[in-house]
Parts: sequence; C-alpha cells; structure tokens
Amino acid sequence: MDLELFEGQPGVSRTVGFTMGYLECSGDLGVGDREHSAFDSWLQEAGKTLPGQGWWSAFLQKFDSDERTALRAYVAAAAEFRALSPSALASLTWRYGGSPPDPAVPRTLAATSRAVLDVLLEMRRMGRILMYIGEARVERMAGYIDGYRLCLSLAGLRDEEYLRFERWLQDT
Repeated sequence: MDLELFEGQPGVSRTVGFTMGYLECSGDLGVGDREHSAFDSWLQEAGKTLPGQGWWSAFLQKFDSDERTALRAYVAAAAEFRALSPSALASLTWRYGGSPPDPAVPRTLAATSRAVLDVLLEMRRMGRILMYIGEARVERMAGYIDGYRLCLSLAGLRDEEYLRFERWLQDT
C-alpha cells in the first residue's frame, strides 16, 4: 500500500490530525461518524489498544516507534473491522448506545457547515489548539486541515476562502 498517495508524507501525527479534521467536519455537517466511533471501541475490545490510549500510542509502542509499520497496522485493523460480519458488529458494545451503524445507509448533511478558516479562527479565539488537534505539531495541524477539506469536498462543498488564504500565504 502506498501511503504517500493518500497523505503526501505519511506519518502518524499527520494521520491522527487528518482523522480529527475529517471527523470534526463530518460533525459540523451534522452527520458525525458513528462507524469511526465503533472502530475506536472495537480497537479496545479487540485488545489492540488500552482504555484511554489512542491507536497511535499503542501501535507506535508495539512497533518500536516505526511509523510506517504503525500506519500499516492501523490500516490493516481498519480492514479487519470493516470485514466483521453483521452479527459480530451487533455484538459489540456501542459507545453511544443504539444499534451499529450501517455503512450502506446514506448519511444526510446538515444545511450548514463551517469553512476551514472559521475553524482555525475559532481555535485562535478559544486559545486551545490542543483541544482540537492534541499535540501541537505542524504535521498534525496540516493533517487536520487536509482531513477537514477532504470532508467538505466529499460533501460537494468548496472552500474558496481557504484557497485564497493558501495563495496569500505562499505570496507573503
């Protein structure tokens, strides 16, 4: 698997940021991602992580800080989760109650969404970047922005303001 194809320079911090950005955007669009929440819970139930331990911490520890191996293991775990039978999914403990999500059921989007700059300005206003991205690392923030932008794009939304901001940054 060529991780560069999906996120440029692959790294655990960037992947975590990407996931956080994507999930933040899907929440802003009103769809959330129950399947990802289920995946997080399953990682713990399957013994791949400990309570309160993020996948990145567990996998980096298991693979002696080898980021490529940790990322490959994470993607393999996602494939393993996606291959679970409906009865296996139904037997899992769901963090937020209710029934397991059905990936075949389309999600509906809320009428409103936030642009990337709105999110960045909110982070600045609150003074709590770490609340959004965890670790204060450039790779994590770049991943967060890319994940948020991909989510907007997949929802058919275009963030022209952030494109202008990117051009302005390059010119200054």
